[in-house]
Amino acid sequence: MTAMLFAFTVFLTAQSESIQFRELDLSGWVAMAYENSPEILIADASLLSARAALTGNRAFLLPSLSASAGASRMWSSSPLPGGGTIEDENVSYSAGVSLSQELLQSGGQNWLYMQASELSLMAAEADHDETVLNVTMNVIGAYYRVLEAIELRKASEAAHERSMNQLSRTEALYGIGAVTTLELLQIQVQESSDRLAVTRKEQSVFTAYSDLYNSAGIVIGEENLRIRPDAVVEPLSPDAVLLIQLDYSSNPGLRAASIRARSAEIQSRAAGRAYWPSLRASAGWNWSDDTLNDLDRMFDSDGYSVGISLSWNVFDGFLRESRVKSARASSLVSQASLVSLENNVSSSVESLWNTLKIDIQYYRDSELMLEQAQEQYRLSSMSYEMGALSLLDLLSAQSDLSMAEANLVSARVAALTSEASLMIQLGRMPRVGE
Repeated sequence: MTAMLFAFTVFLTAQSESIQFRELDLSGWVAMAYENSPEILIADASLLSARAALTGNRAFLLPSLSASAGASRMWSSSPLPGGGTIEDENVSYSAGVSLSQELLQSGGQNWLYMQASELSLMAAEADHDETVLNVTMNVIGAYYRVLEAIELRKASEAAHERSMNQLSRTEALYGIGAVTTLELLQIQVQESSDRLAVTRKEQSVFTAYSDLYNSAGIVIGEENLRIRPDAVVEPLSPDAVLLIQLDYSSNPGLRAASIRARSAEIQSRAAGRAYWPSLRASAGWNWSDDTLNDLDRMFDSDGYSVGISLSWNVFDGFLRESRVKSARASSLVSQASLVSLENNVSSSVESLWNTLKIDIQYYRDSELMLEQAQEQYRLSSMSYEMGALSLLDLLSAQSDLSMAEANLVSARVAALTSEASLMIQLGRMPRVGE
């Protein structure tokens, strides 16, 4: 993983001048994930398998038709009492058609299995919706981490620029003896620290982009894509958060669990029908002859049959009892899993809603803290120029400003991520653009 990130860093650094990057907003990255994500391809395959299973369970609704034809030649020899043998040769031809229809399998067991299969298809569709939402959330989280890394890099670059400007002034003042050696060392240490922070933030950007590429199912190097930082939605207002309806009935995972619980209950009932008899109707035509030359009498030796049969498995070594108990146990497990999942979703929704309110409030507070830090830095710079403030105090104000800028970036990303997580848990598509 480290080697891959290093290669990615070298690749972007060396070719950033010549490569034309295509910028996509969040909706564009989500669309790319829908086309390339392996998770969605697996969900598509599972949905196709569920549809095929339903088709198989509906097959009993239509009769089964089979046709057969055959030709055979037989040679035989019989010894004679006085010596010698009699050679005999027989040729026979046959054909037949049979039609059968299952009227009732084990007291209607097939109808119940068909209902359970229909529910399984609905559950697979809900699973597909859940996969789409999960992929969307993965892309959103990775996208916002890239945004945070870019904004933090900008904040570090701004802090480094302030340090370099202050270092230039301090070196000029030091040349005329207006500042001490200690003050010069202080600003040199600060500038070096800020420069190192820029390098680290640059590496964070590369790492975040790597995660975003993986989330979207894109191979690094095959696509030259970037995000659009200017196309990001703003966090909700505190009043808008209070208006969010916390109805989680649309949660696809919860819907799938509920449907599967119903399917398991029907399968349990179907297993109990194994004690009942089965009823089948059949019809057929068959023909056989020893020649194909005389067409006039070819079908004189054919026959027809119509019948209805009833079968009842009286004893099978307790196999039915085992299947009934197994199906009942599966139904109980499905019901328990549904209750557990519903409790988890309910508590998760409540927790995410409270987290979102806190994150929104922290974002608003961070805006005020940034304004305060900017004003404090401005006043500190003026006081330092007038000689009323030490360089160490000025550097402290500068660090507070850098921290406030970084806090605002992180608070914004946290608010947007919490909002998306809450929408996903509610089973709704998050905002991916205005």
